[in-house]
Amino acid sequence: MNLFPNDIEGNLGFDEIRNLLKGFCQSERGESFASKCTPTDNVKLIGRLHKQTQEMIKLLVNDRSSVQFQFPDIDEYLIKVKVPGSWLDPLDFHELKIGVNTLSSWTAFFSEKHDTYPELSSLSSTIHILPELAPAIDKAIDEKGEVRDSASPQLSEIRSQISKSERAVRSAITKVLKKAKADQFTDEDSSLTVRDGRLVIPLKAEFKKRIPGFVHDESSTGQTVFIEPGEVLDLNNEVRELKYAERREVIRILVLLSDLVRENLDDLSKGTGLLEKLDFIHAKTKLADHLGGIVPSFENKTEFSWVNAVHPLLYLSHKESGKKIVPLNISLRNDQRILIISGPNAGGKSVALKTVGLIQYMFQCGLPVPVAEESKFGLFRNLFLDIGDAQSIEDDLSTYSSHLTAMKHFLKLADKKTLFLIDEFGKGTEPQFGGAIAESVLSEINKKRSCGIVTTHYQNLKNMGEKFEGMVNGAMKYDLEKLEPMFELEVGKPGSSFAFEIAGKIGLPSEIIKSAKNSIGSSHVDYDQLLNQLEKEKSKFEKQTKKIDTDKKDLIKVRADYEDLKKMLEVERKHILKEAKLEASRIVENANKDVERVIREIQESKASKEKTKKLRTELDEKKKVLSKELQVDGKKLQATSLKLQVGDQVKMIGQETTGIVQKLKGKQVEVSFGSLKSFVGIEKLEKVAGSTKQQKHQRKVKKLGIDISSKMATFSYELSLLGMRADEALGKIESFIDEAILLGTDEVKIVHGKGHGVLREIVRNYTKDHPGIESVSDEHADRGGDGISIIKFK
Repeated sequence: MNLFPNDIEGNLGFDEIRNLLKGFCQSERGESFASKCTPTDNVKLIGRLHKQTQEMIKLLVNDRSSVQFQFPDIDEYLIKVKVPGSWLDPLDFHELKIGVNTLSSWTAFFSEKHDTYPELSSLSSTIHILPELAPAIDKAIDEKGEVRDSASPQLSEIRSQISKSERAVRSAITKVLKKAKADQFTDEDSSLTVRDGRLVIPLKAEFKKRIPGFVHDESSTGQTVFIEPGEVLDLNNEVRELKYAERREVIRILVLLSDLVRENLDDLSKGTGLLEKLDFIHAKTKLADHLGGIVPSFENKTEFSWVNAVHPLLYLSHKESGKKIVPLNISLRNDQRILIISGPNAGGKSVALKTVGLIQYMFQCGLPVPVAEESKFGLFRNLFLDIGDAQSIEDDLSTYSSHLTAMKHFLKLADKKTLFLIDEFGKGTEPQFGGAIAESVLSEINKKRSCGIVTTHYQNLKNMGEKFEGMVNGAMKYDLEKLEPMFELEVGKPGSSFAFEIAGKIGLPSEIIKSAKNSIGSSHVDYDQLLNQLEKEKSKFEKQTKKIDTDKKDLIKVRADYEDLKKMLEVERKHILKEAKLEASRIVENANKDVERVIREIQESKASKEKTKKLRTELDEKKKVLSKELQVDGKKLQATSLKLQVGDQVKMIGQETTGIVQKLKGKQVEVSFGSLKSFVGIEKLEKVAGSTKQQKHQRKVKKLGIDISSKMATFSYELSLLGMRADEALGKIESFIDEAILLGTDEVKIVHGKGHGVLREIVRNYTKDHPGIESVSDEHADRGGDGISIIKFK
C-alpha cells in the first residue's frame, strides 16, 4: 500500500493507537507483531486478519474457560536447548512448562473446534506438541522452579540419605558445642554456623587446640576461630558426597527432559509463532473493547459508508473527562467521490478529516474500528494525506511550498484506488492565488476518479461541489441561536464560516464588522448571509417536521383507539338490539295472553255490560303499561329512566368494561373507558356495583370542601411526562397520583417514553411502595409497550 507522507502515522495519531495495542500484548514477540502492523490493500489478507479478530471475540464470549490466555516468550529456552547434551536449568523448565501447557491447550482446542473457529484453527494446523512433554516437565519440576524429590527413585533415595546424614552431623556437632560451652571454650550464646558448606562451631582462639578438628575460618579480629570438629569430619564428607550425587542425578534428569524438548523442537518453534499471533490477536480484542470498536463488513470497492464513527483518541479523551462525543456519519461513493467540507473554524472540519484517515488506516491494518455495526468499508491502494503545517526547516520549504509538494505527489500518483485527505486546501498564500491553484488541482484529481475529502473556506471550491460531477458539498452544522458549533456533518450543502457572527459574539465593535463587510463586497456578504438564512430555515423546518411527526403518531394512536371503540360499540349495539327484540317478544306474548284471557272470560260468562266494561278498563291499564315498556328511544327499549350523575361508575349493558361518567348532556353521557372518552346514549348504560361506594367517596370528599363532580369532569386519566426534566416529572407524578386516589380512580396511565429509561425509572421508583397502588405494568406492545406505565389502585 502506498502512503504519503512518510510520517503519516504521526499526522493521523496512529502511533498512539500502536502504543495502546503493544500495551495489551503479554509477550515481547506479540509486541513485535504490533510494532510491525502496517496497512495493506490485499483483499484476502484483510479478510483473514479481521476474521481472526472476529473469531477471537466469539471465543472470548463462548469458550473463554477452555483455553489458557497466557502467552509467554519461550524462544530463549528453545535456543538454549538446541545444542545436543545441553540442558535447561529448573527455572527455565518452569517457564517453558507454562508455554508448553498453553500451546497444548490451544492446539487441542482448535483440533476439536476447527469448524467453529476455522481461521484461528488454521494457525495451528501444522503444530503437533508431544502429549507427554508437559506432564514430564510437571512431574520433574515443581511450582517454585525446583526439581521434585519424586523426579526419579534415585533422587528420592539420595535426598533421603542427605537428610539423615545432615541430622547426624547436626546431632554430633551440637554435642561438641554444648561441651565447649560447659568448658568455657566459647561464649554462652554461640551457635552453629556454616563455612564452605560445612557445619562448624565458633571457639575462642586460645582454645582452638583443645578441640581436635579442621579450622575453616577466623573472625576479623582473630579472637574467634571456626572449627569443624574431628567427630563430624567423616559425616560432613559423607553429606558432601551425597550432594555431589544429588547434583549428578539432577543433571541427568534435566538432560533427559531437554532431550524430550529437542525431539519436539520444530513444533515448539512453530508454537512460539502461534503464541505470538494469538497474543497479538487477543490484544486486538482488548483494543476493540477499549475503543468501543467492532470488526466491520467490507467490500473490494473504493467507497465506504460509516455510521456513528468516532475518532478513537478523541473518544478516549472524552471518555476520561466524561464529555459527550458527536459521532460522524459519512460516505463516499462513485457519484459523490469527493466531499468538500466547509464551515466555521473550530467547528470540527479537521477532526472529521482525521477521523476518516485514522479509521481507514486502522481498518487496513486489520484492527477493529469504532463505528456502528451497519457501517460498510472499502479498500484503497493509496492513502495520501496533507494535514497540518508541514513546513520543513531542513529542506528550506515554506508551509505553502510543502503543500504544493504534496499536491505534486497527489497529481502524479493518484488514481481511482486512491483516498486523499487535504485539510484547509489552498491555504498558506494569497487567497485568490491559493484558491485558484487548489481549484485546478482538485479538478485534475477528480478526472482521475480518486476519492477524497477536503476542508476549505474558499468560495470557489464550494462552488465546485455544486457544479462538478463526482463532487459534493458538506457543512459542519452550527447553532445560530447560541453561535456554537454542533460538530455534526451535514452533506449536500456548503457551510458558512460565520465570521461576522462570531466576531459579533466575541464583542468586536459593530462599525469594524460593518467596515469589513463593505470591504469584501456585497456579493460575498450576500452569499454568506444566504447560507446563514438557509441554515435558519432548515433548522426551523426540521423542528416543524419533528412536531408534525409527533402529531402524526398521536393522530394514528387516537384513530386506532377510535376504531377499537367503534368496533366495541357496534358489537354492543347488535347485542342490545337482540336483547330488545327478545324482551319485546316476551312483552307482546304476555299481552296477547291477557287479551285472550279477557275474551275467554267474556264468552264463558256471557258477561254483563258492567263486567265487560270492567274487563275493558283492565285491558286499557295493561295497554298503558305495555306502551311504557315498549317505548323505544332510537333502537333500545327503556323500561325505566336511569338517573346518573358525574362520577358514577357505569358499563355498557351486556358488557364488563366499566367507565366513569364525565358529563351529562341530555340523553347523551360522556363516559371515560380508561384513556378513551366517548358519548353514549343513557339508555345503553347501567350502573355497576361500586357506584354506591363511589358516591360515598364523593360525599366524604365534599365534607373536605372539594367539588368532586368538577374534579371528575376535568380529571385526565393519562399523564404525559415527555420532554420533562427529572425533578419536574417527579412533582407531576406526585400530584397526579394523589388526585387519582382522591377521586377514587381505578386505573391511570403515565406516558414517559422509552429513551434512556430515566423517566420510566422515576415512575417505577415512586410507585413501587406506594400504599394506595396495587400494581404497575407496561402497556400492551401495540399501544406503547414499556413507554407507558399502567397504574392500578387498591
